[in-house]
Amino acid sequence: MSEQKFTLQCPQCGGSRFRASSPKPSPDDPLTCSQCGATVVLREVKERLEREARAAVEERLRNQVKAQ
Repeated sequence: MSEQKFTLQCPQCGGSRFRASSPKPSPDDPLTCSQCGATVVLREVKERLEREARAAVEERLRNQVKAQ
């Protein structure tokens, strides 16, 4: 089985390193891109990554069914 990775990326610059305002950020806390300073809300990013992961799994399952 192949592995697919999903990476948190800044919507402004594509950077993948972020700073949080606390060591354990809550879902509504902002994350700041270390590269350009843009901010994103942790909850929104997690929801987007979950949607992308779910879509990738569904696509893989569809492809497996078609191959059978």
